[in-house]
Amino acid sequence: MDILKRSSKTWVPELTANLSTFWDTIEADVSKDGSASYLIPLQKFIFKFLTKCLVGADLASSPKIAKSGYAMLDRWLALQLLPTVKIGVLQPLEEIFLHSFAYPSFLVSGDYNQLYQFIEEHGKLLGT
Repeated sequence: MDILKRSSKTWVPELTANLSTFWDTIEADVSKDGSASYLIPLQKFIFKFLTKCLVGADLASSPKIAKSGYAMLDRWLALQLLPTVKIGVLQPLEEIFLHSFAYPSFLVSGDYNQLYQFIEEHGKLLGT
């Protein structure tokens, strides 16, 4: 709660600006294709919003992170959650191949290091 309180001058305008971008993207997809998927635009919206409000970093300073940062975070999170989530394949195989061991961090270390470097370089303490 303290983080939200300290960044209150940032998160309200960011929320409204990012929501406008999110809905514009959805509307453009619907008018172009007749339907739209909310998943990718929603992930981009949440990533951009949280990066600005919690970390204090502007994605405009790194085009690569702005373009694929949400996917980097998804891959890292998937590797963390895979050993604990039920996938629904044949139970003995799922338990043996997916839930029996921790996955090595080198599978996502490149993405993690890029996100870490971005936060290290562009992140700042908000509200002080």
